[in-house]
Amino acid sequence: MEVEAISGACTMVKRHAMQDVGPWDEQYFLHCEDLDLCMRYRQKEWTILFVPGSRIVHHRGACSRSRPLFVEWHKHHGMLRFYRKFFRRQYPGALMWLVTLGVWLRFCAVVAYIGLRGIGRRFIGERNG
Repeated sequence: MEVEAISGACTMVKRHAMQDVGPWDEQYFLHCEDLDLCMRYRQKEWTILFVPGSRIVHHRGACSRSRPLFVEWHKHHGMLRFYRKFFRRQYPGALMWLVTLGVWLRFCAVVAYIGLRGIGRRFIGERNG
């Protein structure tokens, strides 16, 4: 089925498509580089397909579990790079400012959640220990 974007965790790409749109954008550190690539495919009128019957196991999460704030920082930074790269000219200045504010407010909420989750785990561990 045709989709707008897919996860970069498992992709198969025609060589000609990759040559047409260029390599991965190395300015992304973690996250959103797959969205960037899919956006460039769509701009060049390539079709992005998802095969629902395929099975892939992605053993993920090691970095996310050990350094969640580091990962979240780069994920949100990547979101901003993506929006600025592809939508800066489409969004008037005030709207781009609101998008930026929304991304950083989300980051703050995620950081608060991670912190509260850690406090909760310590509290439960102290009560059970």
